[in-house]
This record gives sequence, structure tokens and C-alpha cells, in this order.
Amino acid sequence: MTLVTDYASRFTFGRMIRAVIFDIDGTMLDHKGAQRAGLIKLHGMLEVAQRVSADEFVAIWRQEADRYWEQYQAGKITFVQQRILRVKAVFDRLGAYASDETAMRVFWAYLAEYERSWKLYDDVLPCLESLGEYTLAVISNGDSGQQRRKLEKTGIAPYFSSVVISGDLGIAKPDPGIFERSLQELGVLAEEAVYIGDRLEGDALGAKGVGMQAIWLAREGYVGDSVGIPVPIVHSLSQVAKVVAELE
Repeated sequence: MTLVTDYASRFTFGRMIRAVIFDIDGTMLDHKGAQRAGLIKLHGMLEVAQRVSADEFVAIWRQEADRYWEQYQAGKITFVQQRILRVKAVFDRLGAYASDETAMRVFWAYLAEYERSWKLYDDVLPCLESLGEYTLAVISNGDSGQQRRKLEKTGIAPYFSSVVISGDLGIAKPDPGIFERSLQELGVLAEEAVYIGDRLEGDALGAKGVGMQAIWLAREGYVGDSVGIPVPIVHSLSQVAKVVAELE
């Protein structure tokens, strides 16, 4: 009788939200800021990079990083290969050649500076504190070790009951399996969870596709008609607690 009453009450009084799940890069950690800081340092270290301005170097790197990251997520290349190939492509666009060995040395130099520059957005800790009544979790694409280090080094790892990383599973957002794995670990139904991320397709619509509630975090603003976008749009994590309460 109690189970029947509890189940019915969810539909009588509205959907019950039990878990709030976050993306990492671009949502909690300022990936672009850390990336830019690392690349500015790398530009100063690499003679070949001096052929273009620092801003041009950053733009070229980001284009190649995005290109090979997409190939990695599609399963066409390995995680290590996407690192090597992006550097080789950058050198090629600068009119130079890099062997695999050179490419890895350059990437490790960049990675060290990138990791030194990891920083949370200012709205992250207040947001996590405001959601104390919910179970908090993470779903992120990327290398498992690196993504978990981000949580540890920025001090927010203790907030999360579950951390699901694509590198552990061999599948990546928006694949339904990665969202379903998180729901299983948390022991909640899809409609009892809200996912928050900075990418409309991979994060918000991916979560929505498995029946979860979702919030799109458009930090840089959204210019366009929001009609037809089936999820709430926020521009800061400071808005999340209010939106989650409204979803209930």
C-alpha cells in the first residue's frame, strides 16, 4: 500500500527529482580558459609557433583538436592518436613537420601547462552547495584519469556520489548508454534525474533522449530563437537550483 501511495503521489504532486548530474568541461571547469593559457605558454616555447601570432596559434590548435577529438569519440582513432595527430596537423599548417615522437613531446609540454591552469567557474561551488537536498553526480566525455583529476584538483570530488566517464566505458555522450550507466549507479529512474551541460546536442538533448530532464548551460549566451528547444536554457549555474525546483 505504501509503495502504491508513493508511486501515485509522484504524479499527483509532480515529478520528483532525486539526482542532479553535471558535465565537467565548459560546465564546471573553465576548459577553454585553461586551454588558452596552456597554448599561450606553448606558443612562447615553440620556435615553429612563432610563424603566427599567439591568437592564430590558439585558433589553429583548437580547430585541429576539435577535428581529431570527434574522430576519437567516433571510435576511428585512439585517445593517444588524437593527441599525436592534432599536433602533427598544427605543425603541417605552420609549414613544418613533426614526427610522432616530437608530437608527443609537444603535447606533454602543452598538457602540463593546461593542467596547471585548471580553474572552476565562480558559480560552481555556490551551485553545488545550493543543491544539497539532491544526490549529485557527473557524466563526462574524456580520459578517465584526467577527468577525475580535474574533480580532485579543483576540490569538488567529494560532492559527487557517482562519476561516469566515457573513457571507462568506450562510449561517449550522446550515446544513451552513458546516461543509463549513471542512472544505474545512482539507482534512480530517468525522470528522477536532471542533467546539466554546456552542449545542446551532446548534453541536453542526449539526456532528454533517454527520458531525463535536462538543462542547457549556454555560458556564452544563446543568440537565436529558443522556440523548439525542448529544455530550459540558463546562462549561469546560479540559475540551476531555481530551474530544478521548477522542474519538480
